[in-house]
Amino acid sequence: MRSTALLAALAGLLLLAPTDADAGKRGRATITKASKHTKAKRPAAHRTKATRSAPARSGLRGAAARISIGDTTNLRPAATVVGRREEPLTAEEDTAREIEKLLHGPLRAGVTGLFVADARTGRPLFAVNADEALNPASNVKMISTATALALLGPAFRYQTRLLGPPPVDGVVPGDVYLLGSHDPTLTVEHLEDIATAVAARGITSITGDIAVGASPTRDGVYRAMVPVQITASEPGQPPVVSLPAGTEHVSVKITAVTSRRKKRTRLTYRTETTRTAGVPHITLTIGGTLGVGGSTLHTIVTRERTATAAFALRGALRSRGVEVHGGLEIKELGDFIGDTAPTRGLPIELGRHDSVPLADIVKRVNKRSINWLADRVVMTAAALATHAEPTMQGAVEAMYTWLERQAQLPRRGVVIDTGSGLSYRTRITPIDLVAVVRSAAGFRDQGMDPELARAWLDSLSIAHRDGTLRHRARDLDTRSQLRGKTGTLSTVVALSGVLELDPDRPVVFSVVTNTDRRVATQSVRLAHDRLVALLCTYLARTSTTLAPVPVGPVPMSPSDPAPEATDGVDEAAPGGPEVQEDEALDAEAAGVTSQRAVRPGAALAAVAP
Repeated sequence: MRSTALLAALAGLLLLAPTDADAGKRGRATITKASKHTKAKRPAAHRTKATRSAPARSGLRGAAARISIGDTTNLRPAATVVGRREEPLTAEEDTAREIEKLLHGPLRAGVTGLFVADARTGRPLFAVNADEALNPASNVKMISTATALALLGPAFRYQTRLLGPPPVDGVVPGDVYLLGSHDPTLTVEHLEDIATAVAARGITSITGDIAVGASPTRDGVYRAMVPVQITASEPGQPPVVSLPAGTEHVSVKITAVTSRRKKRTRLTYRTETTRTAGVPHITLTIGGTLGVGGSTLHTIVTRERTATAAFALRGALRSRGVEVHGGLEIKELGDFIGDTAPTRGLPIELGRHDSVPLADIVKRVNKRSINWLADRVVMTAAALATHAEPTMQGAVEAMYTWLERQAQLPRRGVVIDTGSGLSYRTRITPIDLVAVVRSAAGFRDQGMDPELARAWLDSLSIAHRDGTLRHRARDLDTRSQLRGKTGTLSTVVALSGVLELDPDRPVVFSVVTNTDRRVATQSVRLAHDRLVALLCTYLARTSTTLAPVPVGPVPMSPSDPAPEATDGVDEAAPGGPEVQEDEALDAEAAGVTSQRAVRPGAALAAVAP
């Protein structure tokens, strides 16, 4: 009996429930389990900064795959349906056979979960271990960015303003206040916008201090860095050090000397921070040797975010002819208004900087898979929506709320603890990831604002074009468009998204591979790409509006491993550029925490059958 047969495989003797009510009348995929849960200690050589706190892993082993094809009342092993008859296979059966080859081949290590469904109806098409709770790595960013967009809207902009008493004849009498909104994208260069606006008002002098609040992130530059240029001088003499304008809170002590040998550069750096009346001062001590004729740039990465912003603003104002007579003062906004209003009038806006729209920030998060920015965006969105300080706890709570309200996913079935997915505790099934994609992209009939759905969908990488997919999925049908989110940890490779070949029948999918040892990343990615190409072939064969394409297995190209983005923006390589910067910059202040690479043992035991 041939029906709309669905692929069944690895993991469960569980019937796969349809996503929408009308799916109950259609064929379902059943799941056959053939894997064991074991514990394995992770080799020391595979531990990195991203996994240092998780030396022991609990994993899933077993690659035996048995696919069953049929409907819920007439289930038959694939061998009897596919392997023992001469008539042509259906498109579903042929696709199932090719997927089975992948499961026995490059995806044989660990466990791979797959779920494919019609984007508009939610009707299941193919499933492998679809209800297995797996770690999807950066696929979590799909949830955090959807949550942030839902809370603030795609047109939202972070605001950073300079407030002060009304100027008199070009003079601002008293203190001014730098008031931010926890903008994670604020840079020192953006503060020049504020300085330009102040000068454009005809202001030439500020008689008081630049005040900021005690929050470490609200009014400051989140990724606060001070570049220090070091240039060799005469042999035996100290190198010459230069700092940019607006860095009066930084001083440099030099014990280093210039070497007579050009290649003898062995500099050491030590940073110390002291405080006076709450105002920080950073001292950098440079030791060692610098080869004659050489130069180098050292960047101080600091948590003194508000001080870095305030002094940079003062430098930018002075460069535009606005004299600032005071320094930096730590003061709460209410105290500032209370001190200013009685004698100088209510503070007014003297200048401002608006960030790019949230839709563009979310696009940067998902296309480039930037971990620190993903965490900060959802943390600040949750904080601004509730008028609270940003915390990871608040962000995770907002993400769970979005899952319950928008994707109709109960909290008990999902484990998330970051906005970036840079954690080994995360657990979510491929079925649930597909529900996330359908909900965030607006395919479900839930009255979502089309602009909100479009902003989220546009934030995903596009195969062959941009982001972490720009070098992926090279075997796709040229008529297709793949929008997706990658995910990579040392034991995880994932890909979820939307595949559109037939405009009348887009499909959503999620494929997640977890292993208990370091994964063969490129091999698994290539297998995932081949799987998506198989879906293209299936859609072309079953479409009523597309011209037919040749049918057959998708060829493997081991010599062409479809390299990931070369700029280190994906979370792919633990200890790579993004992870290293996270380690240095995301040491959280004021309770702002971002858990990374935590031990998964308890969480895995909780979801393992």
